[in-house]
Amino acid sequence: MEQSKLEILYQIIINEVDRLAESMPESRLDALGEALYEVDASDTTYTDMRKAFQFAYLKQSKEEKIQANHQLTPDSIGYLISHILGLYNRESFNLLDIGSGSGHLSMTVKEQLNEVNLHGVEIDPSLAQLNVALCEYLKTKMEIYPQNALEDMFIDDMDAVIGDLPIGYYPVEVEGYVTAFEEGMSYAHLLLLERGMQLVKPGGVGVFIVPSNILESHSDTIKTYIKEHISLKMFLTLPETIFKSKDSGKSIMVLENVKPSEDNRDVLLLKVPDFKNANAIKTFLNDLNNWYENETK
Repeated sequence: MEQSKLEILYQIIINEVDRLAESMPESRLDALGEALYEVDASDTTYTDMRKAFQFAYLKQSKEEKIQANHQLTPDSIGYLISHILGLYNRESFNLLDIGSGSGHLSMTVKEQLNEVNLHGVEIDPSLAQLNVALCEYLKTKMEIYPQNALEDMFIDDMDAVIGDLPIGYYPVEVEGYVTAFEEGMSYAHLLLLERGMQLVKPGGVGVFIVPSNILESHSDTIKTYIKEHISLKMFLTLPETIFKSKDSGKSIMVLENVKPSEDNRDVLLLKVPDFKNANAIKTFLNDLNNWYENETK
């Protein structure tokens, strides 16, 4: 059977990674980044190029064990985030990906919403360099800030922020954050969520992938933040079939940079159906669209 352009490009990338890995044995992901500069994919669509990278990344991550927080966001979730962003942003807009990693989630959004201007902040230098290589490979502009997102940044007034937030504790105690715990280390995902919303202009939105139990486990600070400082718009529970166990379930939380006292609209609480069920997903998206239209009348 004749191979598709996607399959051919994927194999070219893998072959190049294998060649480079002989002189870069310490990291196959670093070799993947270098391989992207060498690959000619000029006759391939953006989507096929992105997916070829995605499959190549997944292959390297199996051969070189990476931490859970460095896994790529599944396309099904990336497309749903794009749909939500498209509801709130009908024209050209500035988007910040906080904890952007390799930049793959941003590139998925760009595939769906071409008018978006991408920005990303990533503390891991290897992932930030891979993000640079991915931009070059996809011929897509993205302003990348290789730094700790909690430190001062020369960026603000974003129209929207997204984040597949890393789960765990921030390694040092912090001050000045509503979501920080009074004693000891705080949750990194809560701090990054709050930091992301600080960088969004009034009326802008944040779309975050969070633990489904975010409002249940050690939740006092995030509840205070939502009650007093930010408006919760949607909480969409993702299907359990995506995750290894029920305990590792994730949801999409949509926030708007509006004071809760100024926003008396209802919060949308929905369970996302299995992404493989096309009819159920179509109904779900219609419900989502109808809710948004009613809320913005």
